[in-house]
Amino acid sequence: MDINDSLVSRFYSQIILEDFSIQDQENLLKKEITIIGCGGLGSPLSVYLAASGIGRINLVDPDKVEIRNLHRQVFFQEEDIGKFKVDVLKDHIEGLNSHCRVSTFKNKSWEINFNEYSSDMIFDCSDNFRTKYSLNEACVKYNVPFCNASVSDSDGQLALFKNRVDSHCCYNCLFPENGDIDANDCAESGVLGPTVSLVASLQALMGLKYLLNKFNDTETIFRVSSKKISIEKNKILPNSSCRLNKL
Repeated sequence: MDINDSLVSRFYSQIILEDFSIQDQENLLKKEITIIGCGGLGSPLSVYLAASGIGRINLVDPDKVEIRNLHRQVFFQEEDIGKFKVDVLKDHIEGLNSHCRVSTFKNKSWEINFNEYSSDMIFDCSDNFRTKYSLNEACVKYNVPFCNASVSDSDGQLALFKNRVDSHCCYNCLFPENGDIDANDCAESGVLGPTVSLVASLQALMGLKYLLNKFNDTETIFRVSSKKISIEKNKILPNSSCRLNKL
């Protein structure tokens, strides 16, 4: 069986979509992405991207599975408590799709050497602002597309920034960095499990479409309410005073 036959057999339900093709599937196999944070957002995101045919995934998270994670981080089980999240996810993904190569890094985001990665996109699934700002700065510096998501209570928000050399609009333009960035930790706020899965699914869709040059709503913030079952979107304008703007 050649690669085309193998792809058609495995991804038939995707390939027959009107706006999808065998070439798209082959392109996904060549993509490498990095996911920062493997909890409520990062765990379903990584599994959906692997199942969709992404060829290489880097998982970054220093945390171990805890009992309090299980109500929303549904790819972990009670027997996984005490294990590193990245290790559990790596085993799950490789069991799901043996063609997806998975690398794990038990690092904090500010300990990451971005020269270790050759990612086509960075997915931010972290739960604190220090990580979000450090990732955004690195993605701007290295011109790497940055797909950010967060959830608190019944609300979520997502945005994808292209970070092209010839234009500037980044996460810091939307949320200027000021004050104590350690003061507000999303990890300590309440959340309903399905809300996290909903936002993670949208993040996976945005990422897949962008990697296939089929996503036009970059530099746009999507606000998701699981309470109202609604999604609103607004264009993000570049901030000329953004400290990362070098143009």
